Amino acid sequence: MNFFHKNRLIFWVLIILVVINISALVSFFIFTKPRVPAPCCSAEVQQCNTFRDELKLSAEQALKVTAINKKYAETAEPIASAIKQTRADILTELEKQDPDTLRLNSLTNQLTALQMKIQKENIIQYRELKRVCTPEQASRLSALYRDLYGCPMQGGQMKHRYRQGQGNNKNTKCE
Repeated sequence: MNFFHKNRLIFWVLIILVVINISALVSFFIFTKPRVPAPCCSAEVQQCNTFRDELKLSAEQALKVTAINKKYAETAEPIASAIKQTRADILTELEKQDPDTLRLNSLTNQLTALQMKIQKENIIQYRELKRVCTPEQASRLSALYRDLYGCPMQGGQMKHRYRQGQGNNKNTKCE
């Protein structure tokens, strides 16, 4: 009993710490719930919903946009995969002790050609989407694509619309 009397402060601090730890452990098990997985949606549906919401598309327009985006995904996905693979091949070659310059040049040319193909597919998709839109929707579509490419509208028209007017970056210019 003499031990508890002499070290009363340490004893009570230890008791309080044990109670806090036990309550934290209990609250962890009580208040943490298993996470419910997000509803399963395809990227196409999400992209179409984004376009529908941003452009205020009618139901008929939304169906056309879905078809356009599906067609784009079918053509662009293999190109995007090839771009990733070519980049990986470039990095693999660069990791070698003595990289082959001719192979690197060849891979770079392949990458450039693939990027040109995917850019052409982007242009085709944009033009098809624009045909579906009204003039006001086409203007919003243009702003969406400019934001996607990181090129704000020139002349203050819808400038930084989706970035809440963040400052100008004079080094980033798209004309």
